[in-house]
Amino acid sequence: MSLWTDSTWTECSVSCTDGVLVALSGGADSVALLLELHSLQKNGKIGRVAAAHLHHGIRGAEADEDASFVRALCKSLCVPYREGHADVPKLSRERGISVELAARETRYAFLERVRREESLDVIALGHHRDDQAETLLMHLLRGSGTDGLAGMRVRSGNRIRPLLRTGKDEILAYLRERGQTFRTDSTNLIPDATRNRIRLCVMPALETVNPAAKRAIAGAAERVAEDAEYLERLADAAYETCGTDREKLLALDRPIRLRVFKRILNDPDYIASDLLRMDRLINGQTGDTETLGNGKTVWLDAKRVRIGIPKMREYCLPVLENGTVELQNGTLTVESVPDAVIPCGPFDAYVDADRIEGCTFVRTPKDGDRFTPLGMKGERLLSDCFTDRKVPRFQRNVPIICDEKGILFVTGYTIDERVRVTARTNHIRHYHYEED
Repeated sequence: MSLWTDSTWTECSVSCTDGVLVALSGGADSVALLLELHSLQKNGKIGRVAAAHLHHGIRGAEADEDASFVRALCKSLCVPYREGHADVPKLSRERGISVELAARETRYAFLERVRREESLDVIALGHHRDDQAETLLMHLLRGSGTDGLAGMRVRSGNRIRPLLRTGKDEILAYLRERGQTFRTDSTNLIPDATRNRIRLCVMPALETVNPAAKRAIAGAAERVAEDAEYLERLADAAYETCGTDREKLLALDRPIRLRVFKRILNDPDYIASDLLRMDRLINGQTGDTETLGNGKTVWLDAKRVRIGIPKMREYCLPVLENGTVELQNGTLTVESVPDAVIPCGPFDAYVDADRIEGCTFVRTPKDGDRFTPLGMKGERLLSDCFTDRKVPRFQRNVPIICDEKGILFVTGYTIDERVRVTARTNHIRHYHYEED
């Protein structure tokens, strides 16, 4: 018997030359996975097969016996084997996360390191249909959206799950047919962790309503995944069209807009509430802000949604007559030029070099900064100029170029009237600021 269909294997996208690393715990699922992949290797269907096992430092002698079992199994199959050790309870305490999460993150990091060191292409995981059903229920209880309810995928990046449409009963039948033993993790029989409670308590109750509950729930996840993939394609196209433009984003249907927000965030560690905060904000007024889970701030200017760090570290750096200065969020370039290109962009300034007094430097804005904006008479507070232009306060941390008398150029906005280029100007200095 085969553990998966041809269509599922096709979704794994593994060629006859690809190397596969099997995440081998010693349990029924991973042992069956190793045996099936080993058979494919012997038949020339895939390239090298290797196995890796992580001792989590949790179950004492039982975990030691697991490691001995998988070591012997790989030796009997002549499969290359790598073993790692970690103190997951210690990592859990140090990082303030659950033991389950610490174990998962440590295990995946170990597997990825071995995959790279062994020059293999994919990591094969033993998740099966029953796991998929449990995952959907866990995500449903957390209030997940479509992406969460789609559950796990047959292939995600360089991870494959060939058994995802195979039931646990089929896996056990396969092992019985092969006469292959396996290990049982005793902690899986204790209803403490969320997944264990769902497996041991919730799922049996659901099966009294529908004996095929696991198959039905996993099938629902597969159908939701198809819908989610379609919405993602629509969101890709919408992002290309809308970018961060407020009006265009508002015109999108909300399911697509939320997905476009993910692309704007460009952060794999985003949380769902970040998207909801952005959706509330998009209907607000210029200058409105929201703080995201990663500490960054998202705000609205007149036309766009902006994301950044709310406050820059203060700095004050010297500026030469010619050269570049690397700043926190960009680069300032200075050069002497024969002519001014006017009008110019907001990040370019041409000033009368002869009217610069003493040394020049670039710094962050300060409370009480005053200057005479180009074309005006009399000094004004820089903060008042920002207010008049409806610049949100989180967008006011722009580099300020000064000399010993005061402000020369507020990057992105304007220069001081006293250094404007006129017909009598003999020497011109060009400042150009480029944001990262």
